[in-house]
Amino acid sequence: MNVMSDIVPEVQPGVFIHNSYTILSNFESANLARVKYVCKQIPGVDEDLEFHLWTNPDCGGTEFECNYKSWFYFALKGGIPGMHVRLNIVSSNNQSKMYSQGMTPVFKVDLGKSDKLNEKFCKTSWSRIKEIPTYQTNNNQEFVLSFSHRSLKNIEATTYYAFTYPYTYTELCNSLSFYEKQFPLPSVLRENNEKNVYFYRETIVKSLENRSVDLLTISSFKGISEERECRLFGLFPDEKPRSHVFKNKKVILMSARVHPGETPSSFVMNGLIKYLISKDEQADILRQNYVFKLIPMLNPDGVVRGFYRTDTRGCNLNRFYLKPSLKLHPSIYAARSLILYHHLGYELRDELIEENSTSTFCSSSNNDGELNTKMKPTILNNDVDSLNILLKKSQLCTADRFTNKGLDSGLYLYVDFHGHASKKGIFMYGNNFDNIVDNIECMVYPTLMTINNQNFHYTSCNFSKHNMYSKDKKFGLSKEGSGRVAVLKYTGLIRSYTLECNYNTGRFVNYIPPKVHFVSERRPIQSVIPPKFTPTVFEQVGISLAISILDLSNLNPNSRLDSSEFKSLAGLRELLRSNIINNCSRNRRLGSKSTSNINVDTPITSKQVNLLFYCNLKYSFYMLLEKHPFQAFFFSF
Repeated sequence: MNVMSDIVPEVQPGVFIHNSYTILSNFESANLARVKYVCKQIPGVDEDLEFHLWTNPDCGGTEFECNYKSWFYFALKGGIPGMHVRLNIVSSNNQSKMYSQGMTPVFKVDLGKSDKLNEKFCKTSWSRIKEIPTYQTNNNQEFVLSFSHRSLKNIEATTYYAFTYPYTYTELCNSLSFYEKQFPLPSVLRENNEKNVYFYRETIVKSLENRSVDLLTISSFKGISEERECRLFGLFPDEKPRSHVFKNKKVILMSARVHPGETPSSFVMNGLIKYLISKDEQADILRQNYVFKLIPMLNPDGVVRGFYRTDTRGCNLNRFYLKPSLKLHPSIYAARSLILYHHLGYELRDELIEENSTSTFCSSSNNDGELNTKMKPTILNNDVDSLNILLKKSQLCTADRFTNKGLDSGLYLYVDFHGHASKKGIFMYGNNFDNIVDNIECMVYPTLMTINNQNFHYTSCNFSKHNMYSKDKKFGLSKEGSGRVAVLKYTGLIRSYTLECNYNTGRFVNYIPPKVHFVSERRPIQSVIPPKFTPTVFEQVGISLAISILDLSNLNPNSRLDSSEFKSLAGLRELLRSNIINNCSRNRRLGSKSTSNINVDTPITSKQVNLLFYCNLKYSFYMLLEKHPFQAFFFSF
């Protein structure tokens, strides 16, 4: 057998042509570096063609290049109709564990221009490839993922392949523009019903490559005032007025896509946004009681460039929340500023001006143009050195100076959305505390997710101290700089989480109890087999996050709690308390330090007594195990 191989020429950036085949990566979020073909010829047998494809690492070809290469996204067009072509993705990160669990890439076919109508391109939706891909390590110790492509009869058709379901920056911008048109802000606020949807889009900051990082404010008109929020230092570059101030409403802040390749986070965010602006009764209650601040895409540059984990300077941005730089990490600096502003109720400019001996504050009454007069010359004259001095001073502030134990924080909840390659299911990381009451409160929200989403895995949740301070294997950066841990350190917020969504599937499904008014509920038949995760599954997670907030606040008129094993929030908390005590006792006997440091004898206030002890003993953990062992399995942590 004769084997021929050669490099496929790149005729223009992102366009590789071999005979009648065209391989493309000249579109947004694409990632393909070079192509090589292998042609095997056997007498009497049709030609069997293979392409080896290499992806670019994050920041490839720059001084910031790093070894993140899991994301691929490219297209094939043309070729001999019906011919099978083998595609080998060479030298991507070794994801053998994920592919051994049944993970497959996704594809989409663009049929091209219609011969009859000659109008818009006809596009199908994304799907997982039909075959199970193979993987191996080649002679050069490179990880190789292989699957086949079948050339289509329609010469206008283009087949796209990607690591997982893509979601681009342009798609986000188009969606947000559509919502803006759907919910325009009226000129006279008083004309609005309190139940109407308040939807406001702002550019909180520009990325390193001058792309807008969007901030959404979603609420109802209840509690709205004519007052505008503060234009925070160095942020909100557009002339557009800030969002209105809402009285007596806590803020829920959620963000996504700090890691560009973790597209499940975008679909979770999409599901959340669609639900919050819907006509659903529970969504209306959420808007009436809370103000949602959403940052849908923290790393637009990495998304556009087809990176997997970093920004354009090779930074894992989810490690810089403790001391972000406006110049180097603008979106993280903006997120932290927003968190502190809504935590404190005012902007903290801690000694930004060298000659000021005391901190300057900007109250929420400060409107759009009211930057400190001594800062204006620095910003307007683009005095980079002076600005850097000011920024350096602002970063000297420690978390302890921001945290006020006696402060009634304006924040209620913080969640940052991510994707996950190895651990199956959808789950959360929370923080660890030295007393049992705070640990219980941290665990309540993830537990509520188990009765509202069939794919949420409580057994995969992690609330350990080790998971707060462990360091990355590659670069040694600590998780202490992640959003979840940094928010706790700056604000003392107990409900601070990272949401993780596996790209592929889960290990089991939860039994979802009926709602209180279950007679009117159309309950789908629940499968006991974990589904392959799709954008629809991820969007359902976003909806579940919202509904679980209502349960957490005891505001849900149609909750599943009463039909669950817990029966009430108090029952849920008591069950968690029993498990923590039992777990601590067991670990002390075994000499483990994982939870034995928790003070289970923490003094409990009268309010906490009402929450922890006024529940029926028949719903105790042991009865739950006896009657519903499968549903109770996730508590065996």
